[in-house]
Amino acid sequence: MAGTVVIGCADQSLAYELRSQLSEAAEVEVVGVAETTTEMADLVLQHEPNLVLVHDQLGPEPVHQVIRDLGMRRPASAAIVVTSDGEPEALAAAMDAGARGVLSYPLSFADVQLRVNTALDWSRHMQSLLINAFADGGNARGRATVVAITGTKGGVGTTTLVTHLAWDVRRELPDHKVLVVDLDLEKGDVSSLIEARARTSVADLAKVAQDLSVRTVADAVFQHESGIHLLLPPDDVRDAELVTPTAIRQIVGLLRQQYDLVLIDVGAHVTPVQAAVVEIADEVVSVITPDLISIRALRRTLGWWETLQVRKPDSVHVLINKASRTDEVQPETAKRLSPGRMLTTVLPDMGRKLETAMNSRAPELVTDPTWWRSLRALGREVGLVRAPGSGEQSGPVETSSRRSSGRRQKSAANDSGSAAVELVALLPAIALVCAVLWQLGMTGLTYVWTGYGASAAARSVALGDSPSEVRTAAQDAFPAGMRSDVTVDVASPLPSSVDVSVRIPVMMPGILDTPWTAEVHREVVKEP
Repeated sequence: MAGTVVIGCADQSLAYELRSQLSEAAEVEVVGVAETTTEMADLVLQHEPNLVLVHDQLGPEPVHQVIRDLGMRRPASAAIVVTSDGEPEALAAAMDAGARGVLSYPLSFADVQLRVNTALDWSRHMQSLLINAFADGGNARGRATVVAITGTKGGVGTTTLVTHLAWDVRRELPDHKVLVVDLDLEKGDVSSLIEARARTSVADLAKVAQDLSVRTVADAVFQHESGIHLLLPPDDVRDAELVTPTAIRQIVGLLRQQYDLVLIDVGAHVTPVQAAVVEIADEVVSVITPDLISIRALRRTLGWWETLQVRKPDSVHVLINKASRTDEVQPETAKRLSPGRMLTTVLPDMGRKLETAMNSRAPELVTDPTWWRSLRALGREVGLVRAPGSGEQSGPVETSSRRSSGRRQKSAANDSGSAAVELVALLPAIALVCAVLWQLGMTGLTYVWTGYGASAAARSVALGDSPSEVRTAAQDAFPAGMRSDVTVDVASPLPSSVDVSVRIPVMMPGILDTPWTAEVHREVVKEP
């Protein structure tokens, strides 16, 4: 079975030489060549290759940091660093970052063959271990889904969305370890929506970023009574300066090993810390409201991320929050204006329905099922939760599909019965409307027949027919049931006029007449 390889190298001649050496050294397929660290990370996350060959001069991000991040996100992908620096310090730095080997430049075929085949064997072994972990019902720690949720401006509902999503995942999957990280360092409001009194913060972890361990990070996390874990910003805004992109990368890397889902609220301001999280997150959701100010802010933010080479617009999910039918900007319009991928899920404007839960710092007080259905649809679409054993992602609502299906069937049965009762109650009104419309049609037809009769009578008078012939000519224009009621009046002396009248029937001719009469007047034209 051929292994897959991603090459990260901006030097085209070196990239060509690496491809040539690989084709001879092992049975591999090169699935992509990246010229920046950002492109390389995207390729690795997309293809999950067995082997990553990366030149130590690749930029703009430090290569060793990128290797460390990818090792956390794709632990079965083995990295080999290609370097022209053979000093022991350079080799040690590569190994500390998690590389499985180092190739010195200029390349040696024997060295390439040894390093590549060793790394491929290690990668295949790791993949089998991960597959077995899933098959045995393991939770695959170290492969947590990291989702960064950002707002385009203040007030779009980012923090509410993060906390309520975490709450709903825990409610549907009690065994799932869920962590909320508040990285809106200056104005973080997670603790305003879920009651928490943490003694340590993300700034305390950042102070000791170089000596972090799993135990250190676990001690800094606050566990809420609902089962949600929280990592909060510092109380003193001056400590926010301690939180650096490098420290955040280290912290998130360790969090991946301990949780199944990590939701990070990164606020609405583009900062170095926010950019670092957006780059290393598995999924990024940018929240907007249905107005042009928010959409303009979205375009500006995504443009800055692309300029910083941390995230391309087409890899960002765009979510509309607080939507209603009265909005001037509807979802279809926002989709045309958005530079990112617009989610089909749209969160409704809940008005004051969330107010009690927010004031009480208790998400469970939201009783409107529309809100929770919308959040679960969002979870399925973004892929918040990986289903154990399949490697695929699905929303938290999957675990309660039978229960939800039963509720839907019961609701459908109740709705069907209600509809039948309402239809029976409406039948008299429907019959009355139909009868009125039918009678209006009969009245119109009576006037049409009377007009035809008057015209026939006028022609008969003009030809000099007798009064009985004139009456017969008029009656022939009417249905049989109405002919006996036809009245013909001929004015004299000739030439003059003819008046034909008849009672308007009820519903149909020959059954019953109404009190009203249809009468038509015609002038007589004397034939020469």
